[in-house]
Amino acid sequence: MTIISAIVWLFYAYLLMGLLFATWFIAKGVNTVDEGMRHTGWNVRILLIPGSVLLWVVLMKKYLRVKAALNN
Repeated sequence: MTIISAIVWLFYAYLLMGLLFATWFIAKGVNTVDEGMRHTGWNVRILLIPGSVLLWVVLMKKYLRVKAALNN
């Protein structure tokens, strides 16, 4: 396997993890991070999918930070 194909596979793995995270995040996690999203419909949440897939690491850190602050 060449270095280029390894990088491509890592990119695919990153996108797959992002898609899995985005699915969970728009269904449940976004309510914890942003109180204003509690009463929005699915049409608004679907718009969050591309950004959630690409920025899943940042959103996971933010979710964990907010969740820890709520537990204290």
